[in-house]
This record gives sequence, C-alpha cells and structure tokens, in this order.
Amino acid sequence: MALNVRSNFRRQGRPAGAGASTAKLTAPIVEWQAAKGFGFLSFEGHRVFVHHRDFVVKHKQPEVGDVVEFRLGNDTQGRICAQQVEHRNDGGRIRLWHLALLLPLLVAPGFALSKVGARYDWRPIAGCAVGLSLIAYVMYWFDKQRARRGEWRISESTLQVVALLGGWPGAFLAQRHLHHKTSKMSFQVLFWFIIALNQFIAVDYLRDWTMAHAANAEFKRLTMSVPT
Repeated sequence: MALNVRSNFRRQGRPAGAGASTAKLTAPIVEWQAAKGFGFLSFEGHRVFVHHRDFVVKHKQPEVGDVVEFRLGNDTQGRICAQQVEHRNDGGRIRLWHLALLLPLLVAPGFALSKVGARYDWRPIAGCAVGLSLIAYVMYWFDKQRARRGEWRISESTLQVVALLGGWPGAFLAQRHLHHKTSKMSFQVLFWFIIALNQFIAVDYLRDWTMAHAANAEFKRLTMSVPT
C-alpha cells in the first residue's frame, strides 16, 4: 500500500516527505477511534491514516461513513497520511429554529432603528444595518475559505468587532449556514455577550436612555462620596 500511494504522490509532482500534495482527493472514513482522535480513509483500495488535528474545520466529530476531501502528505515520521482534511459539502442550512431564535432578537433593534428613522432619513440607516450584516457574512465566508486552503485568517477580534457594530445578525446566519466558529466556546461566549449588549443598548434607547442615565447618576454619586 505504501509503495502505491507514494508512487501516486510522486506523480502529483512531489517527492515523499515534501509535505501535502496539491491534488484534492476524496475518500470515505472506514475506521474512526474517537477516544484517540484518529482513523483511516479508504483511498483507491488502500487505508490512509487521518488524525483529528488535520481537519481544517472541527465543528463535526468524524464518523465512519463520512466522505472527506484531503491532500496526501507525510507526518513528522515520514509516514503517508491525510492532511488539510474537511468534510465534503461542509455546509449547513438555515433551519426554522435558527430563524425562530433570530427573529425575536431583531425586535428591539428593529424598533430602535425605526425610532432613529423617524428623526432622520431612514434609508442610509437601514442600508448601514443591512450592509454590516452582509459584510459580516462575507467575512465569515472568506475566513472559512482561507482556513480550507491553510492561508492567513481573518482575526477573531475583527469578526467580533463587526458583530459589535451591528453586523451580528449576518454573523449569526453565517455561523449556522457555513458551520464556522460554532464549536469554539470562548468565541461563542463573547459573540452572545455582544448580542446581549446590542439588545441592552436598543432597549435602553427605546426607553430614552433610562438605564444609562441611572448608571451615570450612580457613578457620579459614588465618585463624589469618595473622600479626597
């Protein structure tokens, strides 16, 4: 097996040990040991080793029967293995429950934007809100494509800043549709904090900044009570 696979590897223009091949191959997972994080693919009648760390996107636990795309390469000991692995058709769908979760979250910001639109021209305001979500979605799409190719990534802080500025609806849909950034707990905690913060600001604006004024008054009271 090793000889045949190495021969195919050389025909792709790289000697064994030179790193990942340029050709994108497809094979099913025929064995997976979840506890150890590795398994084997069946490629042209041969078994090819694959490790969980070589998956480009790790939102889904690999299972027997999954079809993956990969490049042939060598591990640190020079053995043939699969690299830059990703599940084939690695995308999701916007499901009904996603919309059921998103729509209530749009109520307060929607009323806040309509209140601003009553005072100013609503068209640039609506365009800015929609544009930020579109920018967020496109950024997630580019980041996933770059992850697949092993290229420079868009920083997580940049993705979160766009969400903070109002692009969180587009970011939410991109995460679900592209299956991107959904498994990293620290990222999700900060992302949902940003959504909660946007909700708070929208509700407080609708209440004529009641909570902001109260917090400001309390801050002044505390600072004035501190002895100099």
